[in-house]
Amino acid sequence: MITEAWVVVLKTRDQRRSTEAGLVLTALQIEYEVTSMDGSWMVSVPAEFAPQAGVELAEYAQENRTPPVGARPMAELSNGWSGVLIYVGVLVLVAVMARRYEFGYDWLRLGRIDSIRVLEGEWWRTLTALTLHIDLSHLAGNIVFGAFFGLYVGRYFGPGIGWAGIVAGGALGNALNVLMQPARHLSIGASTSVFAALGLLVAYTWQQGFWKNTPWRTRIAPVTAGIGLLAFTGTGSGVDGENVDILAHLMGFVAGFGVGILMARMQLSEGSQVQRLWGAVAFGSLVLAWLAAFSS
Repeated sequence: MITEAWVVVLKTRDQRRSTEAGLVLTALQIEYEVTSMDGSWMVSVPAEFAPQAGVELAEYAQENRTPPVGARPMAELSNGWSGVLIYVGVLVLVAVMARRYEFGYDWLRLGRIDSIRVLEGEWWRTLTALTLHIDLSHLAGNIVFGAFFGLYVGRYFGPGIGWAGIVAGGALGNALNVLMQPARHLSIGASTSVFAALGLLVAYTWQQGFWKNTPWRTRIAPVTAGIGLLAFTGTGSGVDGENVDILAHLMGFVAGFGVGILMARMQLSEGSQVQRLWGAVAFGSLVLAWLAAFSS
């Protein structure tokens, strides 16, 4: 029986909270009683211990409401290297074949982004342009940055799904760039897909709460890094001299971010068969695009 000498220090409809409060009070060697009435649970202690019990229970509740500080670990679906190796192989192979005019085709003319032709229906250029480069330094830069970001995309998404997202983001970025250019625009380079990969990573880590419990400066670090990289590389030569297609990079980042948001809400499969299927879709889309270019 609770007498007037006892004071209620906690009233809750959650029985678990009353149990936890009892454990806290036991640890403090404070006598307590738990009663229930009308669906509520009340924890009472002797009046002389009520102030101490109230403070201790409030501190305990505050500690449980405060999230842990620091980045949350994220699951990795693979080591990411298989996709990187294929990426490097594709860029080098296309570079060699384009330089040799293999099969008698002018690869640069057929595969580059030509905004007028894209708007007339030559969709494949949004993909083929991702595999073309103006010179060795242009190729090397996109290999280095693409391999770096692609490695982590492959780890978090899996090599097949991850690179399918990169290719999709790169093609979509090129399409958006075409729509936003006021006049005829020519460009080539994998840099649009490189920034799509960065956008994928930023979106995915954000959606998964990787930066949730870190200071705000840490949470905006990926976006800051992306902007810094954009300014530093000024990447991607267009086909007219050394013009930098900054808008293509921005559109690649935006497209990749959008694709990343969608993919972050999907249940990604760790199964090798599913990853191989999506890898084949990514590679096959490039092959199909080049076949369409040669037959145009």
